[in-house]
Amino acid sequence: MIITLARPSLRRHSQRSFIHASSWVSQSVPEVPRKPSSVPAGVTLKGINFLKDGTDPVALEDTAYPMWLWDLLDEKKQKQKTTKPVHRQFHRKQNRDAIKLSNFMKDKKT
Repeated sequence: MIITLARPSLRRHSQRSFIHASSWVSQSVPEVPRKPSSVPAGVTLKGINFLKDGTDPVALEDTAYPMWLWDLLDEKKQKQKTTKPVHRQFHRKQNRDAIKLSNFMKDKKT
């Protein structure tokens, strides 16, 4: 008895995924100008280490850090994330506020 597995569908799926990935990589993302870091590269950041045997980290070049890190400094972008209902942070904040209100009301009844 010979058992054969359906491989063509796997092959087609992997080819489609590869084509999609290659087209995604070819798209260029425009570089948004960002504020320079407050600490120059190479400076030891004292007091940030939280490991017992660790050492204080050294600041890297601004390009070594991910883009989302710079968005944390932009108050306008952070506020948009919590006010638009499509963002996860909005729903988390709504849920947190509802829980706080519920707990407050439970406290008042007793």
